[in-house]
Amino acid sequence: MSTNVRRVAFGSLLLIGLLAGQGAARAQFVTGFNPAGAGYNNPYLGQQQYMYNQQMSQAAYANSMGYANPSLALPNNLPGYNPYASYGTNPYSTLSSGYGAGVNPYNPLSNPYAYNPYGGLYNSPGFTLMGGADVLRSYGTVITKQEEARILREKAMQEQVKSERDRFDLRMYIKANTPSWSEEQARIAKLTLKRIQTNSSPVEVSTGRSLNYLLDDVRKYQGKDFSFSKIELPDDILGHLNVTTKNNGLGVLRDGGKLAWPSALLDLAPAGVRKDMDARAKSLIDNAKKDMIDRNALRDLSTQVEDLRTQLTKKSNEVPTAKYLDAKRFLNDLDDALAAVEGGEAKAQFEFQKLVADGKIRDVSELIDTMVRRGWRFAPATASDEATYRALHSALAAYDVALNSHAE
Repeated sequence: MSTNVRRVAFGSLLLIGLLAGQGAARAQFVTGFNPAGAGYNNPYLGQQQYMYNQQMSQAAYANSMGYANPSLALPNNLPGYNPYASYGTNPYSTLSSGYGAGVNPYNPLSNPYAYNPYGGLYNSPGFTLMGGADVLRSYGTVITKQEEARILREKAMQEQVKSERDRFDLRMYIKANTPSWSEEQARIAKLTLKRIQTNSSPVEVSTGRSLNYLLDDVRKYQGKDFSFSKIELPDDILGHLNVTTKNNGLGVLRDGGKLAWPSALLDLAPAGVRKDMDARAKSLIDNAKKDMIDRNALRDLSTQVEDLRTQLTKKSNEVPTAKYLDAKRFLNDLDDALAAVEGGEAKAQFEFQKLVADGKIRDVSELIDTMVRRGWRFAPATASDEATYRALHSALAAYDVALNSHAE
C-alpha cells in the first residue's frame, strides 16, 4: 500500500514538473531564447529550446512509467538513460551538439535561418565578411556590365559604318550599270533603226517617215568613202517620188497641174466643174515654177475642193467603200499640194524632177547625196505612189545596212 502511495505521489510531482516545464518553454518560445547571450531575441532558437524541453519531459515521463523510448535522447545523468541514442549523437534529435552549434539536416523542425555556412550566426564576423564580399561582387558585376555595354556599342557603330559602306557600294554599282540618257537614246535609236530596216509598217512607208529615218541614218556617213555595189533606181521609181523641204509635197499637182480624177468624183463633179478646177491647178503650178503664187486661183481651188468633200460625205452611203476611200484620199492629197504651193515647197519638187530628167540621179547613193546636200525630205506618197515608196524603202534599207556593216 505504501508503495502505491509513493508511486502516485511521484507521478503527481512529475506531472507538476511537466506542466511547469511546458509553461517555461512557451515563455521562451514567445520571448526567444538567446544561448549566445548576444542581447537579442531569436524566435527560431526559442522554438528549438521548446522542442528540446518537450523531448526531455516525454523521456522523463516514459522512464517513470518503467520503459524507455529509443527515439528520444536524455542526458547521461537522467534516470532511464537510453544507450541507443545519446545526446549529441542521436540523428533524430533537434540539435547536433549544444543549443546553437549546428542543425540536424534530417529534422524538419531545424531552423535554416540560424545557420551560416560562411561563419556561424548572422551576428558573427563571418556574416560581416560575407556581406562585404557580396558588395565587392556586385560592384564587379556593374563594372563588367559597363564594359560589355561599351563593347556592344562599338560593335553597333562598326556595323553602322559597314552598312553605310554597303549602301555606297550599291549606289555606285547602280550608277555604273545604269545607262545614261544619251546611252538609252542611242539604244532606242538602234532598236528603232533595226525595226525600220526590216519591219516598217505600210503607213510609215507611205507617209515617208521610214524613208526619212533611213535618210537620217545614212546622213552620218556623208563624206566617207565606201566601195560596194550600187543600187540602181529606174525612172518609174524616181518619177513617183515626192520631195519637200518641210512637210507637204506637191503630189497630185507635180505633173504640171494635171489632175487624175477618181471615178467617184466623176459622178459628183460635173464636167464643167472639173474643167474649171484643172485650169486653176495648171495656172497655179505655172506660177509656182516662176516662184509666184496665184492667190486667187489658190483660194478658188481650195473652195471647190471643200465643196466636193461635202458632197462626197453626203453620198457616202451611196458610193461603194473602195471608191469612197479613193475619192477621199484624192481630196486630201490635193489639199496637201495646195498647202505646198502656198508654203513655197513646190520649188524642191521642180528641181528634183529636173535632176532626174537630166540623169543626175540614177541610183540610191546619188539620190541620198542630192537630198542630203540640198536639205530635202521625202513627202507623203499619193495613192498612185505607194508601190514606188515600198520599192524605194527596200533599196534604202539595203543601202543603210551595207553602210553600217562597213562602218563597224
